[in-house]
Amino acid sequence: MNSDQVAKQDWRARLKQARAALSVAERAAASARIRERVLAEEAVRRSRTVFCFVSQGNEVDTHPLIDALAGDGRTILVPKITGPEGMLAIEFPGWPALQPGTLGIPAPVSGRVWPGPVDVVITPGLGFTAEGHRLGMGKGYYDRWFAAHDYGLSIAIGFESQLVAGLPVSATDIPVDLVVTDRRVLRTGRAR
Repeated sequence: MNSDQVAKQDWRARLKQARAALSVAERAAASARIRERVLAEEAVRRSRTVFCFVSQGNEVDTHPLIDALAGDGRTILVPKITGPEGMLAIEFPGWPALQPGTLGIPAPVSGRVWPGPVDVVITPGLGFTAEGHRLGMGKGYYDRWFAAHDYGLSIAIGFESQLVAGLPVSATDIPVDLVVTDRRVLRTGRAR
């Protein structure tokens, strides 16, 4: 393991603890505030297609966010991991059609792969910076998906306790346009 990988592993351990320290009630209230901030974004309000991760465990709860976005008539896409390198954006088939997939993440068993483009992508992460850098679980699925697909606005969502001053960054890490927490929206100024 190189020094960047070691630093990222250290950050992952710290940020997992910070997220786990929130009570169920704190997570629910913070998730609701994050949802309202995301839904208020002009690009989200205008969007026709949204690719959003399906939360699990103590992540920001995206289930009500997905329901709200779908309720407004948008096409919702959710991730399906296809192997050690691949992730697809699949049309959301509804909650009953999701089953635990790779890494235990709820995913469609089958469904239509979205050909693109995607208006908005909402990503998970363990940690985020004001510059739009995000630290995920270390598999690189979202960075590879970003590099290979046409999309509009990218948004990372997380609790305020997941926001840090700096993170180790690799050449393959792709920053997001917005970081939305329960306390604020950070616009990174990233130009593509």
